[in-house]
Amino acid sequence: MSTSDQSLLSRWRDRLFGRARAAAMGPARQPVARPGPPAPVQPRAGGPGSGSNRPKAAPVAAVGTEELKQALAETVLAAPPRETGRPGATDLAARREKTLRDLARLQQIPSLQSVARGFIASASRDYLAADELVETIEKDPALCVRVLRLANSAYIGAAGHIDDLLTAVQMLGVQRIRTVMQVLYTLRDSRSIAPGFDWQHLWMHALATADLAEELEWQLGLSNVPMLYLSGLLHDVGKIVLSVLAAEEYRAVLLLAWHESRPLEEMELERFGVTHREAGRIFLVANSMAEAVAVAAEHHRNPAEAPKEFRLTVALVAVANSISKAYGLGFSGSVLGEADGDLADLPAWQVIAEETGRRPDVAALEEGLRDYLPGLKATLRSLR
Repeated sequence: MSTSDQSLLSRWRDRLFGRARAAAMGPARQPVARPGPPAPVQPRAGGPGSGSNRPKAAPVAAVGTEELKQALAETVLAAPPRETGRPGATDLAARREKTLRDLARLQQIPSLQSVARGFIASASRDYLAADELVETIEKDPALCVRVLRLANSAYIGAAGHIDDLLTAVQMLGVQRIRTVMQVLYTLRDSRSIAPGFDWQHLWMHALATADLAEELEWQLGLSNVPMLYLSGLLHDVGKIVLSVLAAEEYRAVLLLAWHESRPLEEMELERFGVTHREAGRIFLVANSMAEAVAVAAEHHRNPAEAPKEFRLTVALVAVANSISKAYGLGFSGSVLGEADGDLADLPAWQVIAEETGRRPDVAALEEGLRDYLPGLKATLRSLR
């Protein structure tokens, strides 16, 4: 076995049995051992600053303009109507009122209801045996292939090739497989949710954000952060909501925000009177999603304003969202601008420090992600 494979297998074992420690925040409470490792993730031997002498993986380069432009072209499939000028103050008030009325009727939109029901079911804690889940997956050949790809990515691939579904489900965990299955179903139907859109890139971004949030949780020596994975997965669902409510208008918003280099939320406020964050919260609350998930959707740009019990969840999602955007892990429909600052300057770090009592070592965390990001990006591409 190569040194690299030994390193990957070592960290997988550490994660599985709870022996690995993160150095990013110094001494901390011992995390509760996870029943199994999350996927997809590219692991490392030990935590940041572990002193391993193995060769460092080449970091994933920050995403380029051409890659983002291509993702935008693959997301917006139809041209928006001719520009009719920006709305005035009176128009804005009327548009907000109309948007709120439309949001109140969300339960009458079948395409969004199916998305909501799927994620609620995947998040439920009802017992489901691994062999029952395997029977469901086996009925869908395409889903079989994708689940096995996940099981053979990152640390699991280092332990030996997995070619049967039962082993894959046991390694990844029933709860994770149920959530990932819903993501894969949603990816497959990404063109059917809103006319003129293919939201595949957005769901890739959401999947990356969810996985990054859990990786940050692990590297910081934390555990059991409420609804972290699902919060990361649904933090941008408001963009899909607005695209369903007014497809032509939202296509114009995305394209104008890109071509005029303006913040997406500024354009959303002009056209709808609400941002995708507010729309996401309203949709999630209306569909009885966990409060932590709705709060993350609303506050992932300002985690300090989130309710106390969910601030850590929102802060981790905020950091993960920024990293996902910076490295082109999917496409969220918006890009980072100068106003977003560097990773080390994110206000979310202060929230994390306040909630944990320890200031994160951002440089150590960035180093810790060197091996993780290439594997995550490769796995996301394999799911398309």
